[in-house]
Formats: sequence, C-alpha cells, structure tokens
Amino acid sequence: MEFSLRFWAENITPAEIARNAIPYLVEFRAGVAIAMREEELHEESARALREIKESGIEVTFWPLLSVEDGYFPSERSFREYESFLERLIAWASENGVLPDIVAFDLELPFSQMTRVVEARGLKIVPTVIEVLKENLNKPRFLEARKAFDALNLWVKSQSMKTLAAIFPFVLIDFEKGYGIVEDLMETPVTGIDWDFVSPMFYVSMISGMSGGLVSTKDANWLTHIACMELRDLIGERAAISLGVTGTGILGNESCFSHPDELVIGLGGALAAGIRDISIYNLEGILESREPREWFEAIRKSRPRMPLRSGKVQKAVALSRFLYPWLAKFLERFA
Repeated sequence: MEFSLRFWAENITPAEIARNAIPYLVEFRAGVAIAMREEELHEESARALREIKESGIEVTFWPLLSVEDGYFPSERSFREYESFLERLIAWASENGVLPDIVAFDLELPFSQMTRVVEARGLKIVPTVIEVLKENLNKPRFLEARKAFDALNLWVKSQSMKTLAAIFPFVLIDFEKGYGIVEDLMETPVTGIDWDFVSPMFYVSMISGMSGGLVSTKDANWLTHIACMELRDLIGERAAISLGVTGTGILGNESCFSHPDELVIGLGGALAAGIRDISIYNLEGILESREPREWFEAIRKSRPRMPLRSGKVQKAVALSRFLYPWLAKFLERFA
C-alpha cells in the first residue's frame, strides 16, 4: 500500500535530524515536517537542510512563533505569523533550502491551550466555556481568514504546497459550513484552498485527556469515520495527522508505548481512503528503544477497519443534529 508519509519534528533541530534521521527517512520513504522558529535561521540549519534535501527527502517547514506570541498561528497571531513566514521564506531562498510544503499548524493560542489542559475535575467545563467566550468574534475571524487565504496563495505562488493541520472539531464546519467552530477555536480553515487538510487525531492524547471517558477504541473509530467524511468532502486533499509517539510543547502529552497502538488508527485512515499521513513525532521514535520497529510498522501498515464504537456513532449523530441550532444561537453574539 503506497501512501505519502512524513513525521512532525518539533523538539529536534535540523542539524539533529540530519545526523540521526536521514538513513531512516530515506529507507522508509518518509518526509519530515521541521519546526522552524526564529532562532533556527542560521548557517548550521541551512547546511543541515541542504543535506536533508540532497538526500531526496521531502521537507516541510512548520513555522512556529514564540510562546509569548501564541506559538501557533491563529486569529490572534496572524500578523506576527505573516511577518515571520515572510522572513523564513526569504532566508530559505537566500540559502537554497526552500521547502516542498509549508505547514500551517492552526491551533488555540498557547496560553489558552495550557489553561484548558491544566484544568482538572469540575474546573474543565467552566474553563473551556471561558476560553470559547473570549474567542467568539466574527469580524476578527473573517479578517484572519482573509489574511491566511492570502498567505496560502502567496506560498503556492512560489511553487510550494500548503498543509493545514487542524483540530478535529473543526471538521464539522467543513460539513455544515457555518464556520462557528473555527471562530471558537481561533483557527480559520474553511474557504481556503489548502493543498492538504490534516486534522490532528492524536488518539493517545484524546483518550488520556478525557480521563478514560473516550477509550482508544472510541478514538480510533472516530478517526476512521472522520477520515471518510473528510475524504468525501475534499477528495485527495484530505490528510491525517496521527500520534502521539513523544511529548511536545505541553510536555505532558499521553504517548503510545508501542507501534501496534499507533497503527490501528493508521489502518483505519487508510481504509477510509486517506493517502497523506503525518505522524507526530519524529523525536519520540528516535528516542525509543527500537526506532526501526516503529518505522517498519508504520510503513508496512495496510487498510484495516478499527473496531466500531456505538458510543462514538451516537455522539457524532447528536453533534450533527445540534450543530445548526448551536451555530445560529452563537452567531447572535459573534
């Protein structure tokens, strides 16, 4: 089964990737999405990126802001992101290391993300409501969507492709078209002609953060049906990000301990017709006891339906029924 494969690499520099990952990436025909921050724009990074590209590896730039600026591109940080992206592409052009793809990792501002993740017990619901109330702002949302649309077109005009990594919840906006979830999440996605749309179905995190309410079985079935829906809606532009195999910016993400856990969701995505796969993250695999075992299991994956979850089917049906009513209600306050 042929499918495009890349690995997100957040906490590992281009130089470390060149030293430690090139043989694996070449052997297993995989690309790499490299976190690019302001501090990475130097000669050592340029040399490493040239080495990676000369090895025939697909390179994706994953631009990230400082934590103070929100870390992720969003409604609140699109101006800072635009400025950094322009500097990053200019630097890459000067050094002969333009990427094949630019990844727009559209997520909540980091300060909001940490508030939600750190909430415990009965504090979770009021914290989420508080964050969503802060975010509901239709004029700001439309302004940001216009800016990201222009950025997407600018990147593509320079012969690079674009990939939007998005929250799973935003998929309902693709289906129903109100755009209200995008506004609540601070992540303009629909109405922009991305080359790939890659929802982040990080099964280990979904299960871990739910406190057991959502099992890995539930999360894998949700991944499968979401992939089918996205494939039906946008065709070959539909992609998926799966994981997680190592911690990221939060530092406490629930991770898979064995590749057999990861490939259940991967098999479900392939069974749904998805052929662009991103795995989060490269450094977690490289730091494992048997990196080759992970690479082999991922590359050898075949389409396979995960176990069905009746609980997920009912939850999805309920969300589709309630979404139009909720969207129309919230539009009054946007």
